[in-house]
Amino acid sequence: MMLPIGIVFEFSLIALLLLWGGKRKLSAAFLVTAMLVLWVSSMPIVADNLLAKLEQQYPAVAVAEIPVSECIVVLGGAVEPVLPPRVDVDLLEAADRVFKAASLYHAGKGNRVIVAGGLHPWSPFEQSEAEAIQSLLVDWGVPAQAILLDKDSRNTRENAINAKVLLEQSDCGKPLLVTSAAHMKRSVAAFASLGVDVFPVSVDVRVVQVTKYTFMDYLPNAEALKNTNDAMHEWMGQKVYKLRGW
Repeated sequence: MMLPIGIVFEFSLIALLLLWGGKRKLSAAFLVTAMLVLWVSSMPIVADNLLAKLEQQYPAVAVAEIPVSECIVVLGGAVEPVLPPRVDVDLLEAADRVFKAASLYHAGKGNRVIVAGGLHPWSPFEQSEAEAIQSLLVDWGVPAQAILLDKDSRNTRENAINAKVLLEQSDCGKPLLVTSAAHMKRSVAAFASLGVDVFPVSVDVRVVQVTKYTFMDYLPNAEALKNTNDAMHEWMGQKVYKLRGW
């Protein structure tokens, strides 16, 4: 586990085992290292820089600069289906993806919206994410007949594979691909590996330009730790996809 929390847990466990074995100095070294990893990973300045490098690879563009296409492909990871005691679809941090897809449809940038989002085997939900996104799109004025669903894909690679089938069935040409800015490079590559050329439409941009950093940017907080974790997860995902030819 090369993500921050995994590293901290593993180093702390090693420190505990070393302490149990009487190796106090080595145990202390592992414990201090674990605390340093946790501190650095939780600093906003670190999280922002890691995420910004990902997001800057495919910057967001205004709707006016986006070409007209036959199809808009929106990737999941944006909402959670209804599960009691909830009575509505739950919008996650990346829900911008769904809103952008609806906006593009209403702006005449595409006639069909392809939604990719299934469920993992351990998911507690009965409804797929694609179906939950469809309900939101319909609420936001996109006709149900204009929406095509991939209810089976569980990751970016499967998103691309299943979306390609729907794109070919709909004779879509070059689609608009909507996903988070930090996730766009891997998504574009996943489609390209299948011979599908897309126009990237980045959303969910989390890092804004900062003219100068303050003392608070060096103090750890939970949101920064999450952003560092997300950034490292995406960097690792890119490496794995590249190695596997995806």
